[in-house]
Parts: sequence; C-alpha cells; structure tokens
Amino acid sequence: MRKSMAQKTKQLPARPGVYIFKNAAGDILYVGKANKLKNRVRSYFQPDPARSNRIQQMISQIRDLSYVITDNETESLILENNFIKEFQPKYNMMLKDDKNFQFIKINIQDEIPTIDFERKIADPPSLKLRRAGKSARYLGPYTSSYSIKQTLRLIRKIFPYCSNSKVGTKPCFYYHIGKCPGVCIGKISLAEYRKAIDQIVQLLSGWQLKTLDDLKSQMSQLSRNRQYEKAARIRDQIFTINRVLEKQKLVYPKKVDQDIFSLYLTGSLGSINLFLIREGKLIRKENFILKNTKGATPAEILDEFLPKYYLEASSWPREILLPAQGYNPSQPPLNIRGGVAAKKPPLSIRGNSLPHRLPRAGEGELRPRIFVPSRGQKLKLIQLGTENAKQYLESTGDKNLLEEARLLASLKELQRVLNLSKLPGRIEAYDISNVQGMNPVGSMVVFDYGRPKKQDYRRFKIRSKHTPDDYTMMREMLERRFSRSRIPPEARLAKGGTDHGTRNKAWPLPDLILIDGGRGQLNAAIAAISKSQFSIYNKKTKIPIIGLAKRLEEIFLPRHPKPLTLPPNSIALFLLQRIRDEAHRFAVTFHRKLRSQSLLLSSLDTIPGIGPQKKKQLLSKFGSVAALKAANMTELSNVVGRSLAEKIKAKL
Repeated sequence: MRKSMAQKTKQLPARPGVYIFKNAAGDILYVGKANKLKNRVRSYFQPDPARSNRIQQMISQIRDLSYVITDNETESLILENNFIKEFQPKYNMMLKDDKNFQFIKINIQDEIPTIDFERKIADPPSLKLRRAGKSARYLGPYTSSYSIKQTLRLIRKIFPYCSNSKVGTKPCFYYHIGKCPGVCIGKISLAEYRKAIDQIVQLLSGWQLKTLDDLKSQMSQLSRNRQYEKAARIRDQIFTINRVLEKQKLVYPKKVDQDIFSLYLTGSLGSINLFLIREGKLIRKENFILKNTKGATPAEILDEFLPKYYLEASSWPREILLPAQGYNPSQPPLNIRGGVAAKKPPLSIRGNSLPHRLPRAGEGELRPRIFVPSRGQKLKLIQLGTENAKQYLESTGDKNLLEEARLLASLKELQRVLNLSKLPGRIEAYDISNVQGMNPVGSMVVFDYGRPKKQDYRRFKIRSKHTPDDYTMMREMLERRFSRSRIPPEARLAKGGTDHGTRNKAWPLPDLILIDGGRGQLNAAIAAISKSQFSIYNKKTKIPIIGLAKRLEEIFLPRHPKPLTLPPNSIALFLLQRIRDEAHRFAVTFHRKLRSQSLLLSSLDTIPGIGPQKKKQLLSKFGSVAALKAANMTELSNVVGRSLAEKIKAKL
C-alpha cells in the first residue's frame, strides 16, 4: 500500500540530503537540497502567504517524493546540481545552454605543470583546493571559451609557459618561438618554473597589484646581483601587466574585492550579469542565461544560482553585492552590511549552502560578506549590471526566439501533414548499419522539440543476425528498445531512495517514431512494437510511426498503400531529413568503430585466457601467428603453461 505524503514527510531523517518531488505520472517536478531533509520538505506543506505562485503550483502537483542522504550539505549541493542536469525538472532553473562552467586547469601533478581549460571537473574547486594531494588547480568559472583563450594568450605573453608535461631532450613548440622559458630541456629549474606558475595563478585570480609588487621585488634583487638579462625580462613583464591594468576600469580608489550580481527577467528566461572586481578594478564580466524562470521571484532565482556558482568558483571576494529585489524574508541574513533595514533582510544563501571557507591566494581564509545596497556607487553598479543583463538577454534572445519559432513551425507543419493528435515533442529515429551482415549495429537518436537530445542517444549491437537482413535487425533493435519502457516502478529506485542513473530508469515513450527506410523497414518496426505493450494499434498508448526512404524522400505510413510525398521546400520534410540523417550518421560512426576494432583482432583474441600481455608475450617469442601455429607443444608450454598451450593448439 502506498504511503501518503504526510507519512513520508514524517519519516524523513533530520540529515543533509537531496529531495525529489514527483507528480502522479512519476515525472520529476523539482530537485532540492537541504541541511535537514525533514524540516525543509515539511516546510513546503505548511501555509506560507509569502510563497510565490510558481511554488504553489508545483506543490499542488506533488504526489510522491524520494530522497538521498549525504554526509554534509556541500555534498548535497553537488548531488542536487548533477540531478538537475540529468533530469531537467520543470520547476528547477538551469543554464540556458545546459552546459557546465568552463575553467582554466593547471595540472599540478605533472612534472612540468601544464595549463589547459575544460568544462567538466571531478570535484568543485572549493573542495579540490582544500584537499591534500590535489592533482590540479582550477581557476574560474568562465562562461566563454573565447575569453579563456584570450586570457591564456595574454598570460603566455607575460609569463611564457611550457606545453610539455615532462623534462626531456626535445623542446616544445613554444620554445622555438620564444614563448617557453625552456624548462622542458632544463634551461631553467623546475623550482623556478613552479614559482612562475604560482605567479600565473595569482594573476588569474585577480591579484595584479600583488603580482606587480612581487615582480618589482624580484627585479631589484636581480639588479643587485648584476643579473641584468633576467632583470630586463621581469621589467618587460611589469610593463605588459601595467598595460593591461590601464585598460581595466578603475571602480574604487581602494583595494576592494567584490562580486556584483544583477538580474533581468522576461518571460521564461532570465539573465544574470556578474562584475568581478579585484583590488578596486573591474577585471572581468560574465553573463548567464537561465531558463524555467517564469513565475519565479528574484529571491528564488538567486537562492538557487548563487550556491551553485560559488561551489565551483576558485576565487571568492571579500564582499558580494546583490540587487534589492533579491529578498527572501523567510531566511536569516548572512553577515549583512549595507543599507537594508533589519526588518527587511535581503536574500541570503540558505544556511550553510556555501562551503564555509575557501583559501585565497596570498591571504588567509575569508568568508564573504553580503551587501544589499540602497544608495551610492554600489547601487549604481548593480543598476549598470541590470542594463548589461538586459542587453545580453535581448541580443542572444532574438536569435533564440527566431530558432524557437522556426522549430515550432516545423513541428506544427509535421503535425498537420501526418495528421497527428498532438505536437511531436519527442521524436525517435532508428537506423541499421552493416557491411554484408558483418558488425551489424543499430542507432537511436532523439530530438526534443526539434533539437537533438544527445544524452538520450543509444547504440545497439545486433545479436540475432550476422548475415544481411535489415528487417530482422530492425525488429530486434525495436524490441530491445521498447522493453526498456516497461521497467516496473519498484526496479527504478536505486540505493538511497531515488531513481538517479539510467540503468534502472524507464525510457520515455516517443511522440513519433521515424524509421530510416521504406515499406519493408517500416513493417519490421511495426511488428516489433506490436509485440510490446506499446502497440501502435493500442488506443491508450498509440505511437505514430513513419518510414522515410532516401531515394525519393517518400514518407511511408502504416495502412497507407501509397507513400506521402512532401514538396522539396517543406519545412516538415527538412526536419525529418535532418533527424533521419543524424540517425544514419550515428549508426555509421559506431559501425566504423567496431569494424576498425575487428581489423585489429587476430585469432589469438578469440582464445579464452589470452589477454593483451599473454598475446604480446607469444608474439615476441614466436614472431607471428603462423610461427605460433607451427610450434610444438613443448615450446608453447615453456611460454604459457601446458593448459593454455593445449587451448591454443585446439583453436589454431
């Protein structure tokens, strides 16, 4: 017997974790984190006149919940972020491009520390910097790969750094053009080079004035020691940094470190502008586009966004400035200073959502103070950020709106020409690839409202046939695919009480199935689906299915003797062709990969007990498979033992 929501709420533990709200159909509505699961979840079901319409609407749809316990709230924040990216719940706000932030990565574990950039990191910087024996240092986050490349280009000009990870006899490419100090061939010591890396980290963290002071001190010391060539190189570095500082806008005459957040909302999209001020200068500006913001208050948006941003940020300021509309009266203020009355506290990052402490380069461990200015220069900076956020959203939003309108028009036209009962939001396309039955594979690609949803792509190794028979292969692939849509609910829950991961998760049903092929492939697909509980003839779960043949671009429909032909300039046909071609590309890519692997196999790979090491050992001893076949039992036994030698003789 299913427990009521009241019973489930009472049984929640008072521990940190992640909670997941679901509707009657089992769809995930919202993923949240909590320091105490019991208190946080219970608060949703208590009267609150200050609650927004968006949250009230979500609460009215909640019919079930699950949760995962974590050791601390920082871990729950990481898990919440992962779940939101995986499930994309309706009531969670997400970055518009659904990508991770980008970071400059310094590989400290390498003999020569190398510098690169990447999106995905194993641990957030806030955790990695505090962990002993860390393997890499991450600096950021950045929202643009172009800005990272420009930054690294400038850094290489000021502090030439090496692209090799080990010291050897061959210099890296940048050494030949004067952009590497020669650590890769021993021109300078590793200790000296690591000091230069520390200066790069300091400069990228925004502490330019401190870097200048250190360089001036080094130049004076080298001059006193009459090392004039080295002193001249440092002089050039100081000159370049000063040129950069001249271009940066001076915001404060004092050494002030601030992160200034501004917010602009329109419809279901929102834009956040961030000014990063270090030592009184504006060193960088970042913009973030958020989706699913319709009906959300500024306080709710910032309450979700800020912990995720600072979980991954490598540099924390002394002060954080937030807009005045970012109030959350139900939450206590966190180290508040500024012009807001105590009766009306500003938005605070809930409890301890931010990691408590974060080391800063060259300074002690500090916790930022939150300001909500009501007048003066700080308020003007927030207002300037709001204008930047608005301009950024409008400049990118126009392109997004045009693309959305084009895709929506294509889907509506497709719905009309195929006489579908609803808009085909989720379209799945299937294709088979093989050469005379060898290495047969199948592909499934998914388009969500006209856009590829690559996390739902799937590849199938065909098991039933190794002779040319596309119809049987198509039938096998479809049977396996639709068997994944009827996993019983009790099998979906993973350890901890939630259905995260994809192994035990039922695959969503499509609104339209597209088969790459003509009448034969379509009939094979219909036969496969008809065996499942999702038969296209089942009125309750009727799934439209079509075939698209390449030769004349004809659309084949079940129970229609003649194919449907659309005009060459039809936007519905363009969409179908794009989806069909993507399924073909995905299948062919996988087939080529398997075919390449099979060409590298030898008859030794088919013998049980022979792995890469044994194979290498045998070929080193005998030279070839032919010589191995000609060898006698005694020679083989001396290398791999009697038992394995008998298996080799039996197979060869």
